[in-house]
Amino acid sequence: MAYVCKNYDEAVGTFAMRGAVRSKAWQPNERPLDPKPRSEHRLIEGSNEYGKYFDVKLYQTVMARFYEPKVVDGKRVERRLYMGHNSQTSQQFMRHTLRVDLGVNVDWRDHITHADELIIMPIYTKAFMVDGDRDTPFSLDAVFVDGLLDPTQSEHTKHYRLVADKDVRAFKQRVAAHFEPYIMLAQMRLPEFKAECKLDYKYGQAFGGEGYNREYYMAIQEMWNDPEPQQRFIDTFFDMCQSAFNIIASKRGSDQADFHIQGNWYSRSQTTSSIDDLKKPIEMNEFRRAILDRIHKYVGSNSLKKPEEVKQFPRNSEYPRSNIHT
Repeated sequence: MAYVCKNYDEAVGTFAMRGAVRSKAWQPNERPLDPKPRSEHRLIEGSNEYGKYFDVKLYQTVMARFYEPKVVDGKRVERRLYMGHNSQTSQQFMRHTLRVDLGVNVDWRDHITHADELIIMPIYTKAFMVDGDRDTPFSLDAVFVDGLLDPTQSEHTKHYRLVADKDVRAFKQRVAAHFEPYIMLAQMRLPEFKAECKLDYKYGQAFGGEGYNREYYMAIQEMWNDPEPQQRFIDTFFDMCQSAFNIIASKRGSDQADFHIQGNWYSRSQTTSSIDDLKKPIEMNEFRRAILDRIHKYVGSNSLKKPEEVKQFPRNSEYPRSNIHT
């Protein structure tokens, strides 16, 4: 894995430490990030009308551009540009080398005492600008003043949350009413779901879940459109309810300090916990919400929502992590 290079000063040090690679595949202004040159990891020196910079490049994507800091009104002003990429390799590179994450990044500050005060600094895969040479896209243009992000001078790709208007809310009410008999049956079977619960460490992690399931989609569509759906689709519906229960339980267990779920490396030497070890049992209303969320997902209720722009660099409490789009 490439060396850490998270700002201009570190780029200068790494560039000076690495010698030029004697190969036609490398330009005179390029240096390897690694002690042993790897063509996919490059540190590139350049300049444009804004000033001198270093690009951190992974394969064909410039993941970051660090400009030489300037002194303005006695303060150190440093501009850093970032571009996200969906591949697992790119995300690992961002996390290890650049010390940032795809999506949510939190601007930690020493004086902050409450989580809601934290500022979200997102790096998305959709660019909103090209810089200098007109060919290099970026999704975050971050300006740091004396080491702290200045949102007034910074900008990132616009992001949106989906909101429901009156018509969408009325449609969702019809969907809920249509599926109410099945939801009630699922609630009555809550003890059965508890007995069959399978905890999963992956489900308990942030953003962990089941994703899109085509079998669930086919079952919900059949039950929505056919007054007398086939039994196999009803059975799949209850399989979906079991999955919803498992995910709620796994997430609750992961949040409980003394709860050990199989799959966590730390828990390998611990006794695996069970659903009975949860201090807060899963209640009927939250189970109902989880089922309804999946029904609306597969019926298509959420696709009817309208995009509403979220302000740039929102505070932690203002950022809708589960409902964000670019």
